[in-house]
Amino acid sequence: MYRRMALLLALSLFASACGSSNDPPASSGSLSGNWLISMTKTGKTTVSHTQSGSLLQNGNAITGNVMFTDIPCSGVGSVNGAVTGSAISLTVNPVGTTITLSGMISTAAGKPPMSGTYTILSTGCVGSQSAPETGSFTASLVPPLSGNITSTFSAPKAGTTPTMAGKVTQGANTGASTTPLTGNVTFTGGFCYTSANIVGSISGTSVVMNLTDSDGVQIGQLYGTSVIDGTSITSVTGAFQYLGLGTGASKACVEGDTIDLTVTIAAS
Repeated sequence: MYRRMALLLALSLFASACGSSNDPPASSGSLSGNWLISMTKTGKTTVSHTQSGSLLQNGNAITGNVMFTDIPCSGVGSVNGAVTGSAISLTVNPVGTTITLSGMISTAAGKPPMSGTYTILSTGCVGSQSAPETGSFTASLVPPLSGNITSTFSAPKAGTTPTMAGKVTQGANTGASTTPLTGNVTFTGGFCYTSANIVGSISGTSVVMNLTDSDGVQIGQLYGTSVIDGTSITSVTGAFQYLGLGTGASKACVEGDTIDLTVTIAAS
């Protein structure tokens, strides 16, 4: 799952870098933000799908883009919908599939911010694992991934237990399927590198942080899932793969390695 979402996020990150000036402006609506939508098929509690990305609210209108996971029909779908009182309806259109969601918005403690029912229909994608399908959904508004980051981990090929510290900042919500992440980190304890810049993205709770050197060369990638504690993100649990490239790489990094780690996020 980490690698699948990392690929989708990386592709979206590349696409956003080539985007046009027609991107929608940020909105201050109450439903605007980064969302994770979990869908469970009727009668099949083990069959589920996710959608993740950004919504924008302007008055009663909802727009945005989300990632839909449904191998081999996964992709990014545009979102259009409306809010009437506490009722909400959304239509998502990934290539070859149409997803409609109808539900309610709640601010009650212990209840998801959004929940209801969904229908998935095929509009041309061959091999869909979900269309046709109906079920129920819940949706969570993911708090921004911004703050001071720290981590201590084991680097087997380097033969050290280094620490990583720095800061990450989540960019503005533009209604895209991913929201950019920027920042920087430093390493201590004899790791392969001494510092790196963060060029990443988040969609729902899936995070990719590409680490680059001062020349912009990618030296590694952190990919994983953020963990939400109440109304804040406290950590990202996943893996860090370093590539042994770029300025300052030591010989211990040339082969590359994948390290499981948890990055702690603290409000700055």
